[in-house]
Amino acid sequence: MPIDQVYEKLNKAMSLRGFITIAVAIFDETIDELINRVFRKTDFAVKSVVDSLFETSGPLSELSIRLKVLLGLGIVEQSVFADIVQFIELKETLNNDEKDYNFFDLKIIEFAQNLHFVTDKALLNFPFEPTSADSLLFQIKQRRKEKLVRSCLILAITDIYDRLQIESPF
Repeated sequence: MPIDQVYEKLNKAMSLRGFITIAVAIFDETIDELINRVFRKTDFAVKSVVDSLFETSGPLSELSIRLKVLLGLGIVEQSVFADIVQFIELKETLNNDEKDYNFFDLKIIEFAQNLHFVTDKALLNFPFEPTSADSLLFQIKQRRKEKLVRSCLILAITDIYDRLQIESPF
């Protein structure tokens, strides 16, 4: 998938939950493509064994397990591994939590600050400002925070995506 499709998919997300779900789906698809480049060979014997391991019912079908295999083989960097795992964990947390989070919620800002691929963490240091939630100024500041956090996450996701666009070292 070209990078412009990654941007397009992420920008279509209307909610944080949808955004994170799309991000994990992008990682899943990209890891699958990388697995194909690395492991799936044309030799019938190798292909039949490898395919059965990585198919949906195979023991290596789960994204986090495929990611560990790639990390263990030195194909994926530790920082890429750690950030994708954080996205997977956030997706699971959001799926199990009834609350609807926004990009400007403290939990999400802290998540973004903990990512290796958010390089300018100072952008996410928002001062505490006790203002009325009904005020227009408060709403404008929240919208600004949302856009900034969303942009930082998009940049991190696309950086990770770029790091996964490697050829097989084997």
